[in-house]
Amino acid sequence: MRSNKFTEEFERHTGGAFPMLKFRSACYQKDTGMLAVRFLISAYAARAFGDDQKKKVDDVLKEMFAGVDVHAEYIRTYADDGTVRNKVAEYFNSHNPLVFRTLTQESVTVSVDESNVSVTLALDPAICTMLRHSDAVNELRDWLDSNFNQDISVTLRETEGAPPPEFDDTTQSVVVTDSAMRMISVEPGEKIYARGKIAGISRMPAYIGDVKGAVDDVVLCGRINGITKRTYKNKKYDPDDPKKGPEELPLIRFFLDDTTGRIECVCFPRPDDAEAFDALNERDEVICTGKVTISSYNGAPSYALNAMFRAKIDYSSIQAAASKPVPARYSVLKPVPYSEPEVKKSLFDDGEEKPVPEYFKGKTFVVFDFEATGLDIASIEPIEIGAAKIKDGKVTETFTTLLDPKCHIPDEVAEKTAITDDMVRGMPTFKEVLPDFYKFTRGAVLVGHNISGYDFPLLSKYASAAGYTFDNELEDTLILARRYLPEARHAGLEALSRTFGITHVNAHRAMGDVFATVEVLRIIAERI
Repeated sequence: MRSNKFTEEFERHTGGAFPMLKFRSACYQKDTGMLAVRFLISAYAARAFGDDQKKKVDDVLKEMFAGVDVHAEYIRTYADDGTVRNKVAEYFNSHNPLVFRTLTQESVTVSVDESNVSVTLALDPAICTMLRHSDAVNELRDWLDSNFNQDISVTLRETEGAPPPEFDDTTQSVVVTDSAMRMISVEPGEKIYARGKIAGISRMPAYIGDVKGAVDDVVLCGRINGITKRTYKNKKYDPDDPKKGPEELPLIRFFLDDTTGRIECVCFPRPDDAEAFDALNERDEVICTGKVTISSYNGAPSYALNAMFRAKIDYSSIQAAASKPVPARYSVLKPVPYSEPEVKKSLFDDGEEKPVPEYFKGKTFVVFDFEATGLDIASIEPIEIGAAKIKDGKVTETFTTLLDPKCHIPDEVAEKTAITDDMVRGMPTFKEVLPDFYKFTRGAVLVGHNISGYDFPLLSKYASAAGYTFDNELEDTLILARRYLPEARHAGLEALSRTFGITHVNAHRAMGDVFATVEVLRIIAERI
């Protein structure tokens, strides 16, 4: 950990009681008179860092900054070989494209443990000399130090190799073929939105699938999905001061998908700039620059945009994610054949069989839902999974079980779901069920209500650890409902069930929510 006066004083005041925290920055907001002290904390340490510890940190900060309204903010970080390797590539892509063009999988060696991140760069002697003279090693170390909780070391090692390729300083974008550093080749187009004087984006985008923690400045690209535009109240509004802006300000939300992952994006443009987003359509390709933060509500990443440009993405430059093969047979949990019950699905169902909407024809969908021990993706454990497979508009199979989280189910969750510790004791863990669920979902579009913000991030956490890649297309009925069911005042699953007369039995149980989502999807399919 880089030594600084604040770190020394903080350790002195706490007696070294918080080794899991690394000071990152401090920001004083003049208009509110509040000082925010930001700490890095690993995703794993954050699980055990509770409210009592946070209160102790705030108390120490108030002691250190007497008379100042001060509080701590926590930025979760995640470090593994791939994440660190791509941060190295991102640094050179931004600061030294000449070096970036020489990087290969073999030239960057990474070692990660709970306390340290070590990076060794094995490069041509001429490149090493240039980096030493430019102080790039220290700059890279500082870059990694601001992104990861561990102590950072960077070492240069000279190797025998071919001379670096020629580089034209006038090139506006860098293109790498057969790169092992997981960057995407993109041709930027016209500007859609930019804060300040951002005239273009010359860096290559990183993979969305590689974004596992907070990042101050990152370039991402992909197709947009579920774009919405609304307003929020301007806290600075003053009817007597036009400079404070209007009473309502625009807020743009959408999801960005580059086939390696999906991330929620938010943008707070000026009122005059908001109209530019009206020209965007679903699945338009864009390249963006901005800041990734981790939601304190559900632990999922959120991308705040500083600029957006239209783009032509070379998807052939994206390396297919490695994954374990599909299991030959179900080993823990087998799907069960499903027969439609002879009952009406909703108040709008007259009992007659309706034609299958074109949206369903020739497609397979798996609608799934988790019940879990909480909302924070980084720390919760699944306690139930439910899924239904739809082929050509008909439910054909179900896949469901209670799951043992190997921890206590919080009382508020047990009350909401009616799932208790006794019910899950002895049931399989989701880690054990995961290979069977992977087999069940192959070739299907994954569907869920708020799948992008909850169920899929939770699934991806376990899949990544187990070596499985769920590269399925995703459909979020929450997003689709907002677009295709405008008469619904609220897009929550229970609210939609009330609005459209859907029988939603056992709400907050996995299969109850799955079948309600199936009915919402059917209504949306008719609109599409």
